[in-house]
Amino acid sequence: MQGSTDRSSADDAAAAILESVPLAMRAIRARMREGRPAGLSVAQFRALLHLRRRPGSGLSEIADHLGTSVPAASELVSRLVRQGLVVRETDPAERRRIRLTLSPAGTAQLDEAQRAAMQWLRGLVEALEPGRRRALVEALTDLRRLIQAVEEPVEPREGLAEPAEGSAQLPGRAARSAEVQTPAPS
Repeated sequence: MQGSTDRSSADDAAAAILESVPLAMRAIRARMREGRPAGLSVAQFRALLHLRRRPGSGLSEIADHLGTSVPAASELVSRLVRQGLVVRETDPAERRRIRLTLSPAGTAQLDEAQRAAMQWLRGLVEALEPGRRRALVEALTDLRRLIQAVEEPVEPREGLAEPAEGSAQLPGRAARSAEVQTPAPS
């Protein structure tokens, strides 16, 4: 009987995630778009957000993220370079590939938009009791780690210890023994 209760609570958790996360992301994106500078299109803004999460991305990665062609992504990135928001460099390891990173001005633009979204979110969660806020943080942290473990495998970095032999591995990671890293919010 315990297995049935465990499945029900897992089903309830999955349903709550499917109902809450898309709603939350739409609201957050709307607040971030409201905080974006005038003259910056939503596609350009999304490209900047992608480059913050994945500095050094190439044009193909930007095109994939935006759901557009490489030539369209190239034009979009060229405008961002001309606006001083993105830096385009040739990859020293592969001369035919370019690496894209945010410029300090691009980072400042995103920081301002993120501040607006954070202020809005802070106002929402202040309505919760402190214990419920802590529970929310813990639950979202757990969810992020579970998803990262199966979606964004992390390679061990120099200086990081391998997990002790026999330590628990998350599903989908049995063959990999890298420590799960938590990136900065983006």
